[in-house]
Amino acid sequence: MASFSSHGVLLVSLVGLLVLVLCGTGEAQSNQDCCLSYTKVRLPRWALKGYSEQLSSEVCDIHAIIFHTRSGLHACVNPREAWVKKHLLFLSQKLKKMST
Repeated sequence: MASFSSHGVLLVSLVGLLVLVLCGTGEAQSNQDCCLSYTKVRLPRWALKGYSEQLSSEVCDIHAIIFHTRSGLHACVNPREAWVKKHLLFLSQKLKKMST
């Protein structure tokens, strides 16, 4: 039987919690689905691989940022929140570094 370090167990627990939270009401399944509400959870930067934007001037009712996680989930977040703006800046800088 393999033994797990406390860091490994903590990481698995956090990822499991993240999956449970993201499966709630603030989830968008694809670009055709609309975000109807925002998730209340602050997502960690390390879990993000990208994002897309939902505009309220198009088909959907609310303006939202849809964060795409490394585990394949999509979370709808409020673009006015400070932590969301910081994460968008982080992802933009990461993309810029990759393209140079």
